[in-house]
Amino acid sequence: MNMDKKRLLNHVLSSRDFILDLIFPIECLGCGTEGVWLCKTCFRQLPLQSEQYCLNCKKPNEFGQFCPTCAPAYALAGVWIAGNYENRIIASLIKNLKYHFAKDLAEILGQFLILFLRNLINKGRIGEADLGAGIGQEKIEKIRQTPQIIFDFKNCLLIPVPLHRKRERWRGFNQTRSIAEVVSGHFNLAISYNLIRVKHRTPQAKLGAEKRRENIRGCFSWQGKNLKNAKIILLDDVSTTGSTLEECAKILKQAGAKEVWGLVIARG
Repeated sequence: MNMDKKRLLNHVLSSRDFILDLIFPIECLGCGTEGVWLCKTCFRQLPLQSEQYCLNCKKPNEFGQFCPTCAPAYALAGVWIAGNYENRIIASLIKNLKYHFAKDLAEILGQFLILFLRNLINKGRIGEADLGAGIGQEKIEKIRQTPQIIFDFKNCLLIPVPLHRKRERWRGFNQTRSIAEVVSGHFNLAISYNLIRVKHRTPQAKLGAEKRRENIRGCFSWQGKNLKNAKIILLDDVSTTGSTLEECAKILKQAGAKEVWGLVIARG
């Protein structure tokens, strides 16, 4: 893109942002306080998804892994779901970020994921109280069932699900990448943008479960070095059937990844 085209694009985006500010004035999505998208009080009231489950059969578990029966059919090890899309504020945050181009909301959603991940990591920790009382059979069993990625979280590679360049140009940014950078900065996780979307298809939200799997097939490519047994956290904003995450996971496993976990703000 030459300099004149860049200036024109920046002018168009600035004009669009000004118009959007007039149409959609900034106010708290929870209580209506002016000047902020979400006030501190309403942020603290956002509910975290405490119970995780196998994304396929919906059997509950603590860490979102696929159950032994379902796991062989998936490249993903599991999916972590931070919140509930049926929550009005969570849904509004995601929609305003994606469709009203409110880029500041990436920081809020990133902080929401940080809280969720801290809770998830703490589930697998052995505290001083455990050591003082002695580690009983129940705690031993819980440790045994905790995925190793929880214990080795700081060494994971964070990869945001990419947009096709056409959609990213239309939106002006990749919302998932913006959220991932907030999470990466807090946990000091390495982040990679070498997962590329190479095909532009119908948005997944418009399709049923089977069509989603067909629609997303062959859409991604890994254009980085061999992942050499890396443990990957694959971040997306919303997942309904897990088709996009699963297709990405297949590509990452083919590139050498040892383990791939999905992380989403909410289940659609």
